[in-house]
Amino acid sequence: MVPEGKLSTLRSIYTAAGQGHIFNRIESLSQPELDAFIETIEAIDIENVVANFNLAVKRSDSAAVVNKISPLDQSEVASEVKDNPETVQSWYNEGLKKVADNQVAAIVMAGGQGTRLGSSRPKGCYDVDLPSKKSLFNIQADRILGLQKVAAQYANKDPALVKIFWLVMVSDATREDTIEYFKSMHFFGLDESQISFFEQGSVPSFTFDGKLIMNGIGDLALSPDGNGGIYKGLLTSKVYTELKTRNIQYFHVYSVDNILVRVADPWLIGYSALKNAEFGALALAKQSWDEKVGVICRSNGNYKVVEYSEIPEDLAKQTRPDGSLYYNAANICNHFFTMDFLERSKTFDSKLPFHIAIKKIKNFDYDKNELISPDEPNGIKLERFIFDVLQFCTKISILDVCRLKVFSPLKNAPGTGADCPETSRADLVALHVKFAEDAGATIEGDARSNFEISHSISYFGEGLESLKGRLFLEKTVLQQI
Repeated sequence: MVPEGKLSTLRSIYTAAGQGHIFNRIESLSQPELDAFIETIEAIDIENVVANFNLAVKRSDSAAVVNKISPLDQSEVASEVKDNPETVQSWYNEGLKKVADNQVAAIVMAGGQGTRLGSSRPKGCYDVDLPSKKSLFNIQADRILGLQKVAAQYANKDPALVKIFWLVMVSDATREDTIEYFKSMHFFGLDESQISFFEQGSVPSFTFDGKLIMNGIGDLALSPDGNGGIYKGLLTSKVYTELKTRNIQYFHVYSVDNILVRVADPWLIGYSALKNAEFGALALAKQSWDEKVGVICRSNGNYKVVEYSEIPEDLAKQTRPDGSLYYNAANICNHFFTMDFLERSKTFDSKLPFHIAIKKIKNFDYDKNELISPDEPNGIKLERFIFDVLQFCTKISILDVCRLKVFSPLKNAPGTGADCPETSRADLVALHVKFAEDAGATIEGDARSNFEISHSISYFGEGLESLKGRLFLEKTVLQQI
């Protein structure tokens, strides 16, 4: 039972912050409901949350153009595409060493549901209608299995002794379904002990005039705090103890909805480790000056990801003597950081800015005594971005990669023609066709649009020598060779 004094104190604090309405009709709550309500609001520093909301709104309302931005120097960006092949191979080899030494963790950011795709399940469970019918999670697990074998072979170790620690960052909305899905799929052939789930934080949602939105009497509307909550989420969960016990030193973080992601990317990890970088990112050359992607550059001297809308058109169009854009390092939510950097993030986590997202948010109507689903955006969710830590970095790594090999996001509904299930499927099949043809196979007929290689037998096109001289005409799924 909640002491009356505690309830009175919390009421005073929230009322002083302009949020006294959250106590409306709480006398109708049962004791367990009241206890849960008090536990929730006691854990929230409401003065700080309101201050962050006001600051985020003010920042959003201010001039969109970032002051004093400058492009990265070409020397700051390494390239898988343009650099010497021997150099690129050295990055890969170094990454394999780190994997073989069991120092690498892969983190999939999987807090979102497949709502835009017409699914209420976690997005990682989505099947883009591949010949194998594998989900995004399954494809990524196959990548881990494949990379473990490659790293073990490189280091001449027993494959059973090489394990990539796979961390799945979920939200309150996806946690239960994600864990159940992994169990139902028998963890996709991975050891259950090498997979761990942790939850990102949550923050209250606001009306446009700065009032907390309620889901019901004594029930705040909370939403995930964005992928920038990953650092605090790792440090405050039981996962942190596991990371220390396993002596994890390097992290590869990626979004669940990229079907081409190279999980635990050895090129990024190896390059970053050799450069002694504390934070890193994969980048792509922009398809055009006005492509709607964030760009890694500098702002007021610090590294920053700047949104496309924040770069003046005249700057966005500027080109170097070789014809490439000055502002050309497109960010694709593929990041590296070290354990030392994760632990250092404690010193600046509270300084990471919040951004606003205008959304349709269910809200409780006290007069009608029901939860309303709005037809139009009615509120603001606060979120942090994983790359906002760039301003606190002293040494970073940026690796330019080939779009067709590593990036195909799944964002939009079927049939929309861009970043949708059909394009994700086509891009993965095209990559697998290229792997097979590079190995000497011939792919014709129906197989050209229905060809799939399990990444558990080939992480990135290696080990396919036995395909030389083979002809594939029909739908094909290679699970073993």
